[in-house]
Amino acid sequence: MMKLMKAAFVGLALLALPASVAHAATLSLVGGEQNVTLPSNFSGSPQLAATGLQANVDQVTVFESTDGVNEGLALSGPATIRFDFLGSEAGYTNQAIELEGFGVLFNNKTSIIGQSVTLVLSPNANGLLPFKFSTSGGGTVADAENGNITSPLAIAFTDIVNNSVIALFGDGAGDQDFDDMAIRISVVPLPPALALFGAALFGLGWLGKRKKAA
Repeated sequence: MMKLMKAAFVGLALLALPASVAHAATLSLVGGEQNVTLPSNFSGSPQLAATGLQANVDQVTVFESTDGVNEGLALSGPATIRFDFLGSEAGYTNQAIELEGFGVLFNNKTSIIGQSVTLVLSPNANGLLPFKFSTSGGGTVADAENGNITSPLAIAFTDIVNNSVIALFGDGAGDQDFDDMAIRISVVPLPPALALFGAALFGLGWLGKRKKAA
C-alpha cells in the first residue's frame, strides 16, 4: 500500500511532465520574410472573419518560390494535427491538401467554415509539415507546397501561439492579399488523463530503479 501511495505521489509530483508530453511535437517557422503586415486588400469580409486578422495591423511570415525546401512550417516529430477551415475570398478554386495519403482537406468552393480534419502526421524529409495549397489558376493547376512554392503563389503564417498557427494562401490572381484560403493548423495535446497515466508509470519505474539500487 505504501509503495502505491509513493508511486501516486511521484505521479502527481510529475504533473509538470504533461506540459512536455502533451506538446512533445512542436510547430515552428523556419526562414521566410518576417514581420510582413497584411496588406490593405486582405479581405475584411465575413468569409475571413474566423481568422480574427486585420489588414494593416496583423503581421505574418511570408514564404514564396525563392525560399528553400527546408523553409516553411516545421514539425519537430510525429503528432496529432488538426486542420480547421477558416474561409476564403477567391475566384479560383483552391484546395488545402495533406501529402501523406489523406489528400484534399478543404476546397474553398465546397468546404464550410469551421469544418475540421484531424490526422496523425510526421514531418517530411526536410522537417516540414507535409501539406500544400493548390489552385486552379484559371485552368492551370499550381501548387504552393510547404517548402516548395510555385511562383507567383505564396503562403503566409501568423505567429505560432499555443502550438497553433494560421496559414494564409495567396493564389497569384494578380494580387498578394493572402485571403485566397485560410486554415488553422494545430498540434492536438494529449488528453490529461493519458498524460497523468504516463506520469504515474514513470513514477513506478523510478521507484523500481530505486529499489534495485538499494
